[in-house]
Amino acid sequence: MNWDKLTAVEFTDAVDRCGGVCLVPLGVIEKHGDHLPLGQDPIYIHDVCSLAAEREPAIVFPYYYFGQIHEARHVPGTIALDGKLLLDLLSAVCDEIARNGLDRIVLVNGHGGNSSLLRYFLQLTLAERRDYTVYLSDIPRPAEAARELLRARNDGHAGEIETSAMLHLHPELVKLDVYGDYGQTLGRIAHVREAGLETGIWWYADHPGHLKAEQVEFTAEKGRAIVEGHVNHLARQIRVVREDAVTPELLRDFYERNDAPSNRYP
Repeated sequence: MNWDKLTAVEFTDAVDRCGGVCLVPLGVIEKHGDHLPLGQDPIYIHDVCSLAAEREPAIVFPYYYFGQIHEARHVPGTIALDGKLLLDLLSAVCDEIARNGLDRIVLVNGHGGNSSLLRYFLQLTLAERRDYTVYLSDIPRPAEAARELLRARNDGHAGEIETSAMLHLHPELVKLDVYGDYGQTLGRIAHVREAGLETGIWWYADHPGHLKAEQVEFTAEKGRAIVEGHVNHLARQIRVVREDAVTPELLRDFYERNDAPSNRYP
């Protein structure tokens, strides 16, 4: 059930049918090599959410492409908003989703660069009382059926997984005739990382062209297995969220204890 395609009357019925579960598919607008669309992440994750919601009822929020992507500001087409704005916007969106009767919100991540931001956002939900519960579904490892088909050893961005998935979902958006030859890892700050240190410039140091991949055979068959595994995974998560009575109760208890801290524990 796609939020933006429902009428107001249908929306009210949908809230009841899905048990108050809303999926928010999160991506970014960024370069994916020379052959994939800038909207690869939001297109893919919105499709996965929509397919999963057909199996386990949930309302799917419209395309959400405001995420953490400062590392791509040097390449054309990137939309990179201020970090505080990203957090405030996501918080306001969750408030609006809950105001419309959906009190179990699943942030479904489709972009690796969002993972740390979204985990931090989850912790921020503890700072003040909310009348809804937020869950995070991060990018899973490909299902076994898909892993058996995959051949790339270097595949982290716009490579075998993402290209094959898009060949299955939207083949018209894939331009294999202009696939880049710069997907190798440069390792320009290997000495820093070998010392157990991290720095914000790590992605640019290794992959300034926004391609981490090797050119193997990309097929819709591989893509079908990747998408099917992700959809099955998310459908199971929707079911768990809908039936979860423990997490909302723990949140209520936590918020109440915040008002009167003590050393008494359950």
